[in-house]
Amino acid sequence: MNDLHGQTLALASLFQSAEMIDRIAHGKPVNNAAFDCSIDSLFTLEAGSLEEIYGQGEGLLPGLRALVNYLGGQVRMPDRQVIYYVMSMIKLERKLIRDAAISTQVQQGLRQIQQQSEQFGLSPVARLHRIDGLYQDTLSHFQPRVIVQGDQTVLSRGDNTSRIRALLLAGVRGAVLWRQRGGSRLKLVFLRRRIVGEAQRILDRITG
Repeated sequence: MNDLHGQTLALASLFQSAEMIDRIAHGKPVNNAAFDCSIDSLFTLEAGSLEEIYGQGEGLLPGLRALVNYLGGQVRMPDRQVIYYVMSMIKLERKLIRDAAISTQVQQGLRQIQQQSEQFGLSPVARLHRIDGLYQDTLSHFQPRVIVQGDQTVLSRGDNTSRIRALLLAGVRGAVLWRQRGGSRLKLVFLRRRIVGEAQRILDRITG
């Protein structure tokens, strides 16, 4: 399937995760609605469309803006760390798809966390810790591991590392959806202008 709109939403979710990871690592605040949108996307495994996962894009505003800024050349000196996170999550997605056992473990783990949330009313923090644990049990075993750089005092706090690992998993989820909608690294190069244009159209519709 070749779906430019779907590819753009999924790619925006990747950029959103990457930028929030970078902000958390440096002790900067993140958009709560965007964070919730990214984490909630992990628990819509049977969605028939990206709108069921991300809505009409309202929860992806930071990601859409980041996509336009980075791919559209709006940032003269792009943050290399954000791009590193984006590319790392794309690489993780490839490794995950090739490993059927780990892929199944991730899906089953997310379903179990969702069931626990519904049955026992897990707090947002408790849910994040469970997602963190799932990430450590699965994707963290792939090499090379993703290296998060930032303020070591900030990174030493357990809640921050849980948020970062949860966002890494959410970004990989976005990469999976991007591939399913026909995205690829080659198309990212050749269709960059069209993707940026679609992202800007979505932004204009939401904010206009």
